Order: sequence, then C-alpha cells, then structure tokens
Amino acid sequence: MPTLPDATLPTPDSPAAGLERLSALHSLGILDTPPEPQFDRIMALVSRYFRVPFGSVTFVDDHRQWFKASVGFTHRADPRTAPLDAVQGGHQLRFYAGIPLRADGHAVGTLCVLDTCPRDFSAEDLEVLAQFAELAQSELRLRLALRDLEALALTDPLTELPNRRAFQRELASACGAARSGQTRVVGLLDLDRFKPINDTLGHAVGDAVLRFVAQRLLALLRPGEILARYGGDEFTLLLTGPDADTRAREIALELPHRLHMPSGLRVSVSLGLVSVSGPADPKALLELADQTMYRAKAAGTIAAHSRFPDDLNPARP
Repeated sequence: MPTLPDATLPTPDSPAAGLERLSALHSLGILDTPPEPQFDRIMALVSRYFRVPFGSVTFVDDHRQWFKASVGFTHRADPRTAPLDAVQGGHQLRFYAGIPLRADGHAVGTLCVLDTCPRDFSAEDLEVLAQFAELAQSELRLRLALRDLEALALTDPLTELPNRRAFQRELASACGAARSGQTRVVGLLDLDRFKPINDTLGHAVGDAVLRFVAQRLLALLRPGEILARYGGDEFTLLLTGPDADTRAREIALELPHRLHMPSGLRVSVSLGLVSVSGPADPKALLELADQTMYRAKAAGTIAAHSRFPDDLNPARP
C-alpha cells in the first residue's frame, strides 16, 4: 500500500515514550506487509454499515502514515489535515471519525471512516465504530500471539539460544544472500566427555554445564554473530563479514580460558571451523564443519579450520 508523510503525527510526552510506542508498533511486524483479507473485510463492513465512501486501517511510525487496508481512499483526513490535497482538492473530504488501535498500551494506529460531506456522528455510531476497531484489535493480538509462538519454536528452552531450526534458517539465508567474495565461517562445537558428566553427576549438572558453555560462548560474540544450540551437547556458530576468519581465530583462542566453572569443574570442547567466500551449500558446509570438529577432537586440540571446497557445492554447475 502507498505511504505518505504525515505532518500531524502525535507528539509523544517524551522521547522515551515515543521510542516505547515505536517499539510496540514494530513488535506487530505489520509495517510494509501486503494486504490481508481479514483487514480488508473489516473495512468493507465498516464502509457498508456507515455508508461512507472511504475508510482505512492505518499505522503511524516516526515519519509516515502507512495504510494496511482502505476502502475508496488511501489518505487519512481529519480537522488537523485541512492543508492536505485530499481536503482542499481531490476528494474534498469533510468528515472524519476514528478509533485508536493499540499495542502494549500505546496508540499505534487508527481505524477510521471518512466522507466528502459533513455529517453527524452519534454516541451510538461511535460505539459501533469502536466495536469494529475491536475486530481489528483482535487481529493484532492474534498476530502477536503467532509471532510469540514462532519465536518459541525457534528457541532452545534450556539455553534460550536459537535452536537447530533457527540456525539452519540463518545459514540458508547467509548462503543465499552472500555476494561473491563475502566470507562466512561456520563453526560446530562439541563438548568433550559430556556423557560421563551426565552419567556420574546427573542431568541437572549436565544442564548447568550446557547453560554455562552457552553463556561463555555468547559473551565472546559481537552483534550480528550467531550462536545456536544445535542439539544435545553441540553448538553452532555463524560469522559473516570481511573479518570473519579473524574473528573465528580470536574466539577459538579465547574460548579455552573461559570454560572454568565456579564449581571447579573444567569443561573442554572441540571446535571445527569452515570458511567459505564463494557459493556454498548449507548442508555441505555443516557436514564439513562436523568432519573438521572430529579432526580437532581426535587431535586433542580445541579448533581445526578448513576451507570450503567448491566441489562440495551441488549448486555449482
């Protein structure tokens, strides 16, 4: 849907309040999404019930008003928008009534009706319009619930890291969007002698070890670098950018010094790192990282590093 600058955006009470409102809006994930039938149906019913030629569901960020659904018209108008072309020319709008749409307690948008002639709007009309707005509000709540469920489906409950599915998605995206020459490093990390810890000290201690390793690994990473629990006692890394190889070496060198638990238990790990700068198949990358990790484990070193060979990429001709 088209967007337009909005000179009448509400001014927040404070910069912090404005940021909170924008955060609530962005949590919906609704800006710049395609039309959806549920919102279109609501607006069609609103327009028919009130016998108005125009109506819309709009959301306002920090610099624009964005239309999710509309009937007959895609520009909002109210008494504060008199200078707009929609009022002075074009459709000659003379009536506006709207109900705020909220997220996390903040007004993030509006369901509104518009007409080309002045008209009365009773308290009963306002109540009915509020009920239509509640239908749109219910769709927003459903949207948030579905996003929360998706987040849960992509999160490992023990470590709160991304899980295998989330990592595979990120890796596929990195491989698909990679430009020629852009370096990506995939790491596969496995805890050494983890089974005896579970068998002799119990699963509660094993879980504590996994959380400890996850926290220590995460503390080594920079924004944009991805760590996931791949399953069992395995973790995966994804580093991208011109310094990805350098960062991989830094992490491998620093990690052994971070694995002394407060209880005195020392944890050791094996890490296989695979670097690629050209086209790459995600599955082949992970397989090579796995092989490289087992070479490191057999050699008794924390890390081994490999280049991704082109002949392992089935996508290449």
